[in-house]
This record gives sequence, C-alpha cells and structure tokens, in this order.
Amino acid sequence: MPTPSLDLEKIFVEEKLQERKLCHLKVDKRGSSIVVYSSGENGKENRCRFTRIKTGLFVLNMANHTGRWESTPFEGSLGELLEMVIEQFPWTLTNYDQF
Repeated sequence: MPTPSLDLEKIFVEEKLQERKLCHLKVDKRGSSIVVYSSGENGKENRCRFTRIKTGLFVLNMANHTGRWESTPFEGSLGELLEMVIEQFPWTLTNYDQF
C-alpha cells in the first residue's frame, strides 16, 4: 500500500507558521518528513523536522548548529509537536536576518 502524501500536513504547517508571523520560514516535504527551514544570506538553514512514523503520529528532530538532524524524545501529532517547537523552543525559529 502506498504511503499517504504529506501535502495536507505541509499546508497545515505553513498556515500555522504564517499565523504566528513566522513568514521567513519555508516548509518542504522530503520522504516521510515535513521540514521547516529558512533561506537567507547564509543559504538554506534547517530548523526542525517532523517525521511520520505512522498515520497521525510524528517524531521531532531538531537541526544542530551545522544543520545536521538531532533526535529528540518527542513524538505526537503534528499539531502538538509544532506547538511545542513554537512555544518551548522559539529560538529555533528565529529570523537571523533581522539582527
């Protein structure tokens, strides 16, 4: 059975980031992941990634200072994890170009 597309999940993340005025961030689908990144003077910078492990359940990975993915112990719905990143780890979504 083919893996369901992440098109709706991508749109959901884009809309939530825009609602929070985080318009400098971009969202992409890669395999079973939704990736949040920015692109600016320093090129593309990974921020966080939500990887689907089964229908309705995702795990959160965060990019380290070199842009490589680091595992976290967090799993849940896409909405729960996105809210967690926005509320508990806001520095990961900072617009560095405004400084």
